[in-house]
Amino acid sequence: MSSVRVPGRLASPAAPVTLAPRVVTREEQFGAVAYVPDRDHFFGLSGAPARVVASLARGDPVAPDDADAVRSLAEVGIVHTAPVSPQRPHVGASLLGYFDEPPVVREPLVVNCFATAHCPLRCRYCHADDLMQSYRDSESDDEPWQVARMAAIVPALVAVVTGGEPLIRPERTRVLIRGLAAAGKAVVLDSSGVGELEPLLPVLREYGVHVRISMDSLDRCDNDRLRPINRRYLPAGTSSGERALRTLSDVAAAGLATTVQTVVTAGNENLERLRTMRDGLIGLGVRNWVLHVVVPAGKAALPRNRDLRPSPYVLPTLGELVKISEDERLPLNIRVTGTHRAPNSVLLVGSRGDLYVEREFGGKLRIAGPEDSRADVTEAFRRHVNLVEHVSRYLNGSIQPFPHER
Repeated sequence: MSSVRVPGRLASPAAPVTLAPRVVTREEQFGAVAYVPDRDHFFGLSGAPARVVASLARGDPVAPDDADAVRSLAEVGIVHTAPVSPQRPHVGASLLGYFDEPPVVREPLVVNCFATAHCPLRCRYCHADDLMQSYRDSESDDEPWQVARMAAIVPALVAVVTGGEPLIRPERTRVLIRGLAAAGKAVVLDSSGVGELEPLLPVLREYGVHVRISMDSLDRCDNDRLRPINRRYLPAGTSSGERALRTLSDVAAAGLATTVQTVVTAGNENLERLRTMRDGLIGLGVRNWVLHVVVPAGKAALPRNRDLRPSPYVLPTLGELVKISEDERLPLNIRVTGTHRAPNSVLLVGSRGDLYVEREFGGKLRIAGPEDSRADVTEAFRRHVNLVEHVSRYLNGSIQPFPHER
């Protein structure tokens, strides 16, 4: 199995097809996976699409018979062609080729990395609050390097810098981004949008970091009810929703690729409310939207927050939203995650460099540390992580019917 980052070189002098800049690919038993940084999205490939990507990664020419596969890959930003092929939104679709069942990978796709345990918000559903509380008052300057070392051992293609809130500790975040990029990871910054963006802009541009901003509603009051401020960090009257919108605008003005991510709870699972937010995001120029069904972990697992849990119909509702959006040919890439069914699908490096997974029935489980080998980490991943749901989280498996062919 190999992981290849190809900076857009020509497959051969006679073939005007290249892997798009910064696209990352990896061979898998079912074919291949490709990560497109501009969309912050993974695609599973089988058959001709996988064959084309493998040829380009090796520098081999693309067979003339694979022209249709090249066109499909170009439409979702995996390859560039000359003349340029127009791109289209993927809108809930993440698989190219034939799949008779959900694909499974042997190594992780994504590892999430704490920049800090501090956060200026008190989100009612925070999934990592149980991992952050004991570390907030004892953070040290060498911890970002420990996190980066652990993440480098994890054979994931993408590293997400999260927390806590990375923007309120920009020095730690800058160190972590550099360390992750040096380890060969594509880097994503996961933020509430509350904090200091300006000090991070140079490193975000240098490494082409994709920025995700969390918002649960474009209505300030609705958003702030789910994502209230922490008075320890912010003055009374501060709106998390207003700060998020301001940072979203600043990131776009800086020329960085952006995503809005929304946690779907009982408060916003209504189809019409979701459509209203979707249309508002498009009006703001947003082109990538991720919807996460709230996971009953951390604060969301507490009895006082049971009212956040959506109905059993939440995934069909999100599937309908995706279908309507596709039928309307809207310019918005949509990904849906439904790992509330299997919380043990995400890898998380805590702020001191230990690797955790959410227990199936609540709480975090330490599965490796910086002293472990890559082989040990990979074995821990296979033993403790729900492999089907790990892939499902990043390949729209929550709403993807099988068998599938596209």
